[in-house]
Amino acid sequence: MDIPELDAALMELRSQGLTVRLHNAKNDTWHIADGGLYSGYVARGDELIEWKNANKLNIRGVISLG
Repeated sequence: MDIPELDAALMELRSQGLTVRLHNAKNDTWHIADGGLYSGYVARGDELIEWKNANKLNIRGVISLG
């Protein structure tokens, strides 16, 4: 299932130099890293869309989930 808003959010994160990969398809969660493969943060797809719409889609926004 393609969701254009999610695709746009993922492309934006990647354009910022972040590594983004699917973490869990069942839960629609994504692993976002600003460096090594085993470091980073997990966020839901709907959160990424929300941040993009609020113009807060960046590593600081992802880290705020902590």
